[in-house]
Amino acid sequence: MSATRDKWRTAISYGDKHSVVLRGYDLAELVGKVSFAEAFLLLATGELPPPGHAKLLDAMMVSVLDHGIVPSSIVTRYLASAGSPIQAAVAGGVMAFGDTYGGACEQLGEQLAAHVPEIRAGRETQEQAASAIVKHFFSQGRKVPGYGHALHPEGDPRVPRLYRIADANGVTGDYSRLALAMEDALLKVKGRKLPMNQDGALGALGLDMGFDWRLLRALAFMPRSAGLAVHALEEMTREAGWRHVPDEEITYDGPPRRPLGRD
Repeated sequence: MSATRDKWRTAISYGDKHSVVLRGYDLAELVGKVSFAEAFLLLATGELPPPGHAKLLDAMMVSVLDHGIVPSSIVTRYLASAGSPIQAAVAGGVMAFGDTYGGACEQLGEQLAAHVPEIRAGRETQEQAASAIVKHFFSQGRKVPGYGHALHPEGDPRVPRLYRIADANGVTGDYSRLALAMEDALLKVKGRKLPMNQDGALGALGLDMGFDWRLLRALAFMPRSAGLAVHALEEMTREAGWRHVPDEEITYDGPPRRPLGRD
C-alpha cells in the first residue's frame, strides 16, 4: 500500500452535513440499536460482531473499570489536585499505562498472534508454542506477562468468570487455548502454578474477538478512563488541592551540605 502524502485517509468513518458514517453504517441508525461494545467492535474489526462477542467485551470492560489507588489513578489525582481540567487529569492517568504497568495484555498478545498461525499451519504444536513463548520472555530476564497476581496468588477471580462468559458465547478460540496451555509450560519451568491473570485474559480473548494485538492495551485503558474521571472528580471535590509527597516520606541521599567556596 502506498504512503499517504498529500491528504488524510481512513476506512473507519466520515461525516458530512447529512450524517456520520461508521464502517459503512449510518451512526443515526446505530444509535439505540447497538451497544457501545458492539459499536467499538465494529470500529476495531470492521464488522458488527457475532452474537455474544459484545456481551463478553462488556464484561471485560467492567472487570477493568477501576482498581483503587494505583499508578494511573495516582497520576490522575495529582493532576486534578493541581487544578488541571478533568480531561487533562484523565489523559495523564491513561499515559501511565506503560510497558511495566498496563502493557501486559499487549505484550502477551503479540506473542500469541505470532504463534497461533504456526499452530494452525501445523508447523508447531500448542505445547511447543507455549514453551517457546515462555522461553522468549525468560531469555530476556522478564516475567511472562499475563500470569501470576500478587493479590491473588491462587488465581485472579475475574479470569474464570470471563471464560465462563466466553465459553457460553462461543468466543473462546485458538488464542485462549494457547494462552491457557502456557500455564502448564510455566509450571514445568517454575515448578509452581502461575495462573493466567486479568491481563492475560484481556490479551487472549481480545485476539479471539478479532482485535489486532496492537490495540489490546486499549482494552485496559479505555474502560479504566471512566474510573479515572471519577477519581479526578473525587480529588477535586473532597481534597484541599495541591497533593504532594510529605517531606517525611522522602529520603535525600545526595551529597551532604557543603560550602560554595566563593567570596
